[in-house]
Amino acid sequence: MNLNSRRTFLKNGIKATFFIAFLSPFRLLFASSKNETKFPSWTELVEYARWCPNVHNLQPHKIKIISETEADLYYDPTRLLPVGDPNAIFVTVAMGIFVEHLSISAASYGMKVEITEVYNPITTSATVQTLFAKLKLSTALEKEELDRELITKRRTSRLHYDGNPLKQDTLDKMKKQSDHFEHEFFSSCDKELVDFVIELNQQTLFEDLESKADRDELYKLFRYTKEEANMKKDGLWAKCMGFSGSLLKSVLLHHERWTKGLRKKLLSSHYKDSFKGTTTICWIGGKFNDTNDWLHAGKMLARNWLLLTKEGAYLHPFGSLITNTGAYKKINEKFTQPTKGKNIWMIFRAGYSDEPTRSYRLSTEEIIIK
Repeated sequence: MNLNSRRTFLKNGIKATFFIAFLSPFRLLFASSKNETKFPSWTELVEYARWCPNVHNLQPHKIKIISETEADLYYDPTRLLPVGDPNAIFVTVAMGIFVEHLSISAASYGMKVEITEVYNPITTSATVQTLFAKLKLSTALEKEELDRELITKRRTSRLHYDGNPLKQDTLDKMKKQSDHFEHEFFSSCDKELVDFVIELNQQTLFEDLESKADRDELYKLFRYTKEEANMKKDGLWAKCMGFSGSLLKSVLLHHERWTKGLRKKLLSSHYKDSFKGTTTICWIGGKFNDTNDWLHAGKMLARNWLLLTKEGAYLHPFGSLITNTGAYKKINEKFTQPTKGKNIWMIFRAGYSDEPTRSYRLSTEEIIIK
């Protein structure tokens, strides 16, 4: 290499070194931007989670956004059940369901939502929107198997089922999911047991309606027309319940007319007929003693319900068989029991039906506290 070539080579090398050194901070800046964690907005998560199942569609959950990764979970005491759920047990289960739906929604971003602190148990004596728990959005270490679009497809089906038992593969998946949460899942297609549950559920309904306090609370929860359901966007829409609004209103306001004679037989027959095609009864047992147990149970139920949706099936809970003392005693005498220290806390029928009507929901803006 001659002298001029050597000088040119050195000159170009110095220029290249200069530009590399000059551009290095910018390269780091762009690299940092590219690798920066993208968090979903709480608003987006609530937009999905608001479709979660909850007690009588009251939707007591409220969210206050604290930061990109933190939010506070509140409850609205005007959306509780002082008569039907006086200790707010099943409202707390529903809170667990809501949080798990938030988490499943966040999985699209590789994130999850967890409860990091619970303040005080939910109480029906509260008079204002009350802080219940702190939520945190963080990176998920495990891949989520449930697509968040299942949340908007999920339904409660009170329609006739098609008479086919729930597929064994689906039952196995639900058992595995329950085991993961240390709950025990049971099912039966025994016709005698299925008929027993449907008959007991019917008897319990009439027994519960004997209570004026129960009737008064239910009367306020029902939405008797589509217009009313659309306007309030909560409660039990008659169409979703499989009854006409006028019949429901008559039963609750003029109960004495339906307690005997032909009307009682007709009402009983109509209600029992709504369970046509039921061949699979399921129940779940687990620790169910305090707020943490109830939240844990809710997370498990949320996932099993969406798993059913993924499998093209539906469920219909029999809540009164748990909350009615007499019915619960008969259930425990008849059903296979979970291991010691666990209690049956959920009973439902599961199967296949036409797609049920979807109930209305509060908007995202109504759930988020400004």
